[in-house]
Amino acid sequence: MIWPVHKPQSSPSRSGLLLLLVLMLGCIGCQPTTHPQLISARIEGLLEDGLGEGDQIILVLDASLELPSNPRVGLMIEGATGAEQYSFQRTEHLNVLIAELESGFDHLDRIGSERSVLVSLDLGLLGLKDDLGQPIEGVVGPVMLELPVPEPAILEDARWVDSDRSSTVNREDLVVLRWNRPVHFSQSLLDRRLRISSSLIRLSVKGDQLGSSRVPARFLDGPPSRETSILLGELPFLTIDGMHEHSRSRFEGSPSGIAVAGTTILPSQELVTDQGGGVASPLVVDLEGDCAPWQDLELPPGLPALTGHSLTRLPGGKVLIAGGRTMMVGSSGRVLSSAWIIDPMGNHQGPIPMQAARADHCATLLPGVDGLLETEDDLVLITGGWDGSRARNDAEVLILSAEMSRFIPVESESPSSARFEHSAHPISQRNTVIVVAGRLDGNLNGLIEQIEIELLDEDSGPKAISTTYQIGELRHPRHQHGSILFEDSEQPLLLLYGGYGGSLGTPHVPFDTEHCRVLDHPEAFRIRAESRSSRTLLIDKPGSNLPGPRRGLRLQSIGDSTAQGNRALLVAGTRREPNPDALTPFQPTECRTSFLLEQQDTRFGHIQLRWIPAGRLPVELYQPSIVELPGGRILIAGGFDRGGLPTSEAAIYDPFSGVVERVCKPLSRESTSGEELLLAPRAVALWGGALIVAASPESRTSRALLFMSGN
Repeated sequence: MIWPVHKPQSSPSRSGLLLLLVLMLGCIGCQPTTHPQLISARIEGLLEDGLGEGDQIILVLDASLELPSNPRVGLMIEGATGAEQYSFQRTEHLNVLIAELESGFDHLDRIGSERSVLVSLDLGLLGLKDDLGQPIEGVVGPVMLELPVPEPAILEDARWVDSDRSSTVNREDLVVLRWNRPVHFSQSLLDRRLRISSSLIRLSVKGDQLGSSRVPARFLDGPPSRETSILLGELPFLTIDGMHEHSRSRFEGSPSGIAVAGTTILPSQELVTDQGGGVASPLVVDLEGDCAPWQDLELPPGLPALTGHSLTRLPGGKVLIAGGRTMMVGSSGRVLSSAWIIDPMGNHQGPIPMQAARADHCATLLPGVDGLLETEDDLVLITGGWDGSRARNDAEVLILSAEMSRFIPVESESPSSARFEHSAHPISQRNTVIVVAGRLDGNLNGLIEQIEIELLDEDSGPKAISTTYQIGELRHPRHQHGSILFEDSEQPLLLLYGGYGGSLGTPHVPFDTEHCRVLDHPEAFRIRAESRSSRTLLIDKPGSNLPGPRRGLRLQSIGDSTAQGNRALLVAGTRREPNPDALTPFQPTECRTSFLLEQQDTRFGHIQLRWIPAGRLPVELYQPSIVELPGGRILIAGGFDRGGLPTSEAAIYDPFSGVVERVCKPLSRESTSGEELLLAPRAVALWGGALIVAASPESRTSRALLFMSGN
């Protein structure tokens, strides 16, 4: 038997007190808490239109709790107005509560981007109970209310707005970007005055640009919107509606258009949504436009596909189509001796028999009173041409009549020299034409001739008589050249550039590679019409800054040709040698840079030519049509492309910007059988625009296209 040992009573030791405290803390830690903790609170839902119906606040606690009903109280939000409407919902996770929002949360729209908000829960108001079924009282929290990572605004489409209705992309036109949700400008974008960085907007076609570094494009200010407008800057270039060169696209599968530098993973923050999301474009968006400058005009039935024809504007807005060569697959075609008068109102005339078959001739309108009874004033002089076997040296005149116009032969005791692919320029107030350059049967023609026409009204009918004077010779006989006559004084200035030409010292040069080459060689003459002579002018520094050798080019005067200080546009052409076959139209090309020519007299017998680059054609063109539009702009359209095939491209030179700009749409659109290529070597100005009579080698038909200028 063991007896207990009695010890005298004494005060508890320090070690005993520590042991007791540890035991008490251990017991407390093992008991269930009556105040679970709020771990997090976050918002979910579609937030584009602000917080409200359909959005949720997800609250996560550190303990499982039972929600007996769907209370509408208990959510405590910093800055609450008392107007908040919501209800709590059960979830399959007992530690998660969902507050379904209804209304009154507008004050939370800016959280995340400007400020943070704290959230707490009043457990007593919620009616929560613990595992033993006992009510839980007290407030838990606060925690920061978290927003989900905002979705970026996605670029959906882009369109070009032709503000000045010019059919070309110009400064202060608009590009409108459309997003899938409203966006507004960030502070960094506002700080640089809404100027657009190249890191934000990317263009898919190499060479396209929204503006220059001197005058860049910028956004137009405005409230948050799904549409963002870009005001184009200086010298913009844009490829519209997917008309492009595949080799120029930087983005595979995207012929034209716009991309945003931001992605859905890392959106750009220069434009942001109301929830702080940036903008992105996972794909390149094609740039579209709503311009429609081309309209088809009905032609007389049976008019074949033509090349080498002439196109002349007549009084009253009508147009004369004369001669030409039919375009036949595998054949040089047939030279026509027929003409048609095209009336935009539909009252066409033709076919009208001509005196001879002619292609690559010149048709020159001589305005003024013709002195004939029962005819309309003005007449058209047809000179030279190729008849299918030889170059012609004769001429004929179109007498205009309201009932039926007709051609009459021109009688001459001194006929002009034979030539085709030449140029002819009328002298105002006189029935006089200056004829220069061109080809003979096997030679190039270097003569400058002045042809004077007289009309007589005889009993047997009208009679035309001509007198031809040789007034000068070219140093470089040529064809496929550019020429222009400036009537800047009593002695008009004749200027020639480029072409395919040859040796010095003879008016006729054999047309072969031994004697000919592609030229630059500008030549200038003062025409003395009264004395029927010309004076050769010396050109100061003729080799300085020349556009280079080219043939198949076009020269077009700019502004009033009777003013001092002549100006002209030189455009298109090729440096390659031609095919010597006169009836082979397809030739390659390679010159795209255009030039503005400024000419001034410096001293007696001398002139100065200044060549200023004026932009590049969208593609390389050879022998396109060219015409000055009402308002002073110059349209360049059609011709042959680099591969020697007809092209439907078109461009406009704007004398105000000083550059060549691409027309928003080409001459033709894709057909069911593929893209229809059109040859358009001739154009004339009409009221409000221009008319082009183009040929489709594919369908072997002609098409008349009206270019409608917006201004």
